[in-house]
Amino acid sequence: MAIPQLPPVFPESCPLCGGGFETVELYGSNAVSIWAKFYRPDKMFASKSYLTSLACRECGHVLMFLDNRGILAPGK
Repeated sequence: MAIPQLPPVFPESCPLCGGGFETVELYGSNAVSIWAKFYRPDKMFASKSYLTSLACRECGHVLMFLDNRGILAPGK
């Protein structure tokens, strides 16, 4: 079964203070973009997705979202 390609859904404002968001880039070691792996017990390999990050202009709170939230869709 193919993984559905579902885009991220971003909140309208910061959940802590209600401020607006700006897109930011977060990097791991060696300037590599951060990504997430999701393992299922019945699958041999993990599903992966890059992350999109938003930072609040008011309080600096950073939220990260899966670029493809389809990796969390229920499997067969």
